[in-house]
Amino acid sequence: MNKLTLFNILIIGRSNVGKSTLFNRLLNRTKSITDNNPGTTRDFKYVDFYLNDLLLRLYDTAGCDLKSPESFLQKDIMQINENLLMDADLILFVVDSKKGLTSNDIEFANYLKKYFFKTFLISNKHDSTKALEGFWEPLSLGLEYSFPISAAHGLGIDDLKKEMLRFLKLKQPRISEDNESSLDTNWNRKKNVADPYLTLINEKKLNSKNEPIKLAIVGRPNVGKSTLLNSIIKKQRVLTSSKSGTTTDPILVDLNWMGQEFRIIDTAGMRRSSKIQKGIEELSVQKSVEVIKFSEVVIMLLDIENALDLQDLRIINLIEKEGRCLILALNKWDIEKNKKEKINKLKNKIKLSLPQFGNIPFVTISALRNEGTEKLYSAILDAKRNWQKRFTTSKLNKWLEIKTSEYPPPMLKGRRLRLRYITQIKSRPPIFLIFSSSLDVPKNYRRFLFNSIREQFNLKNIPIRLKFKVGNNPYVKD
Repeated sequence: MNKLTLFNILIIGRSNVGKSTLFNRLLNRTKSITDNNPGTTRDFKYVDFYLNDLLLRLYDTAGCDLKSPESFLQKDIMQINENLLMDADLILFVVDSKKGLTSNDIEFANYLKKYFFKTFLISNKHDSTKALEGFWEPLSLGLEYSFPISAAHGLGIDDLKKEMLRFLKLKQPRISEDNESSLDTNWNRKKNVADPYLTLINEKKLNSKNEPIKLAIVGRPNVGKSTLLNSIIKKQRVLTSSKSGTTTDPILVDLNWMGQEFRIIDTAGMRRSSKIQKGIEELSVQKSVEVIKFSEVVIMLLDIENALDLQDLRIINLIEKEGRCLILALNKWDIEKNKKEKINKLKNKIKLSLPQFGNIPFVTISALRNEGTEKLYSAILDAKRNWQKRFTTSKLNKWLEIKTSEYPPPMLKGRRLRLRYITQIKSRPPIFLIFSSSLDVPKNYRRFLFNSIREQFNLKNIPIRLKFKVGNNPYVKD
């Protein structure tokens, strides 16, 4: 395995100076949500990519306000950003040239000069090459490297990239364990749809026994998704608050959890479409939907106090439609007094509202108290294992023979429907094809077969597909 050099690049500054716009510009694609309102980015995210022959890990961070540590989430933001600063090979400190320097900019620049010797001053929002009037004031900060740019229009970005390359080539890089053969600098040009789980560098082919499981955590706002992720990784990686909307961008974490590699994404809360506000929240929900599409396993986190409301059911239907494994996790289980009664009530609701999932189990947890995560881990592995299972044709046809004997197919126009053959044509999720004498299989009999095959082969947490085709056997063409 070839070892690759990896440099950590950190974009930092106060709120609304254009950090996320610069992040997207350097990547040549949209990875971070941008908005004119301050505080849009409330956590950090990173993407690995190539700049010429150098492998970079680029971080986008939340806005820091040293003057207001008591403000919303600022203490946590500053702590997270400080940890990132210690590991950075290069810091891109962004200021707003149009608004001029603030006392916060000056204090933060002094902080960087005192403790870090690897900072580029990025004077942003120069809308044209002539508009450099606002560039001279940032020079007073005394940082050695200064660049006037417009992240929104791409001005000055090429010069910035050249200096980044020159600066980093003089440094001693850290080592990445990635295999060089798995890298692809043209990934974004080859993919039509952006996979939120993938960086600009292609993942290794998923052919190993310990391949990363793509796991998404979804649910309504403020049900404890970020708290659950922090509980799993046993540290505060994601900002949490009782205020809904704290998470806007999806937050990705690579983790070895009890010997299994995971790629976990925490998503923004998904409210009913009628309540979604235009702008940031709308974009956040769109990204959450994208995450579901590219997941393998989805943890649907439910608040025990109002689990399985209409919005929960809508999200679960979306997960089923996309063919993803589903884990129903009941959060705040530690405060529930009537546990048995609550479970029975929810199971009945699932049977009535989501019959396609059958008798799907619930995993009871307390994200805040780190209770139930081991059960959650086992449920994830079981679901993933079932999701990619393939069953032999002989086993399937034995099942079909038994079931059609116990419960014969109905009569159609005076003739009994004949089910001649079954085979599995796909996994992830499992898709089964039945060759029959007619496509007019009644819905109730389809449902009977659907539930029976799910129960027989223990496919509780995953969606399955049952299709029909006219024919005597799989080798007879229509």
